[in-house]
Amino acid sequence: MKRRRHVVIKGSSLPVLRIVVRDGDLCTLRSEVADTLENARPLLAEAIAVLDLREREAGEVDARQIVDAVRDASIRLAAVLISDGNERGRLADLDLPVIEAPVPTRDRPGRGAIAEQAAANGPSATSSEQSIEPTVEAPATRAQQATEPDLAPAYLTRPLRSGQRFYAQGRDVVVAAPTSRGSELIADGSIYAFSPLRGRVLAGASGNTSACIVASNLDAELVAVAGVYRIFEAGDLKAVGDGPVSLALSVEADGSERLTLASLAPSSYMQRR
Repeated sequence: MKRRRHVVIKGSSLPVLRIVVRDGDLCTLRSEVADTLENARPLLAEAIAVLDLREREAGEVDARQIVDAVRDASIRLAAVLISDGNERGRLADLDLPVIEAPVPTRDRPGRGAIAEQAAANGPSATSSEQSIEPTVEAPATRAQQATEPDLAPAYLTRPLRSGQRFYAQGRDVVVAAPTSRGSELIADGSIYAFSPLRGRVLAGASGNTSACIVASNLDAELVAVAGVYRIFEAGDLKAVGDGPVSLALSVEADGSERLTLASLAPSSYMQRR
């Protein structure tokens, strides 16, 4: 019988946060980095963090200074992402993996400057939205794979307990059982919940910006769509009432993204719990 190998290399669906730093000046860099990371510290404590420098254009601040500012905020980085190979040499002695990769199409400056729908999507997100973007990294063979339209939705029919994770790869998920605080629900497509939705809820995990979250009873600790996340503060949900809600990604005129929360007209289906 063939001996089972003790060491193998596998893909992973571990949560990876990209700390995206765009153009700016050195005077405000450290304070903005510190404020942003402090607000996201609960999330960073449970994820792998990488520093993404690919969206910079002017390059007014040296890459090393950005790394230093993030490290001074007590964040342990796993790697640095760059789009310009010339920066590799300047970061070589930082004892960090430096990965050269193109900027995702959806993150390029000036893309999708269509903001006409923003006003119709309901109340905008509050200051709890951050430019730190959580993305669930998939195995390399499907890292850029979009949701397959012909795949049937996955169904979550058993309660998702604290510490458990449910991942709907390449498809939507229909939630017909409650999820608990401390659980994690991930889908490459949209999430439709007809039971109390708690814990961490991430839709469009593979980068699907048209994904959304629809919930009859939303009480999540954190939500994300296509890598843009929001942590709910006290009173956020009260502003839209106790009924069903939707969360979707809106694109501003300058290309920036935000999550919009909107109330939905309750239906007889969504009232069944």
